[in-house]
Amino acid sequence: MQLTLRQIEVFRALMRCRTVVGAARELRIAQPTVTKTIRRIEDVCALALFDRHGGRLVPTAEAHRLLGEVDLAFEQMEGALARALRITRADGGSLRLGASPSVGRLLVPLATADLLKEHPGLSLHVDILFVSQVMDYLLSGQGECAVTLFPILHAGIRSVPVAKAPVMAVAPRDWLPAGDDLLAPSCLAEKPIIVFEPHSVHGLAVDAVLRAGGVTPTRTHVARFAETAIGLAEAGIGVAIVDAFSALAADRSRVAVRRLDHPPPYDIYLHRPIERARSQLMQHFEMALRQQAAELSAQP
Repeated sequence: MQLTLRQIEVFRALMRCRTVVGAARELRIAQPTVTKTIRRIEDVCALALFDRHGGRLVPTAEAHRLLGEVDLAFEQMEGALARALRITRADGGSLRLGASPSVGRLLVPLATADLLKEHPGLSLHVDILFVSQVMDYLLSGQGECAVTLFPILHAGIRSVPVAKAPVMAVAPRDWLPAGDDLLAPSCLAEKPIIVFEPHSVHGLAVDAVLRAGGVTPTRTHVARFAETAIGLAEAGIGVAIVDAFSALAADRSRVAVRRLDHPPPYDIYLHRPIERARSQLMQHFEMALRQQAAELSAQP
């Protein structure tokens, strides 16, 4: 037999007040009702939950363990109710979403700006996430969606490709040939190249570009994030090969930014938990994300 929400509410009140009088007053019920409810809980759980000492109730170790489980369940329920209210009250509520650093610098802010034009009363909470954080962020319900440069293969998460990102070279000024046409990867030969961890999204893209141009760097520098690689290029250290959304946020007064003559190696994904229905708000955000991605990708 399971406990009812009312029984759990009485138990929590008694754990807070430590007296039957206090719990009854807090819940605005009769004292015998509190006593009867606690006895019923003890019968159902086959546990002694309180000892009496000097007119006060002292919770047993079992009561404290039960409270921990009950409080966790209530926190999850309250979180679910809050998320439901955000969906049903989109215009006056909030949207919490995550993004990997590359898309969180320019693409996601522009897409959310478009979303706010449709929902001016909406409050945003944007989290920048590492690769290892995205799955837990979605499955735990912390955020309603996440935008990244990589897919997520998990039965509980739906990953939808929303755009492709061209690859661009960001280099100290005067390092690259002049012009607005596509830059051949071979033009990067004999220049210091900023590379990434071998099996990362950016690392794989850089390797593909260099192989296509037949370029074997004579000197490399390693960065973890595209934003760091761009910062190194702005400091005159080397050429960064990154996605267009990261490159377009670079300081054009310090670097030259050129699109490379190479098929787009980056796919942009929008992720959300499968168990959560796609709200109208999420549909609007996806549309804004696709539109902004298309406009940014078209920029030289």
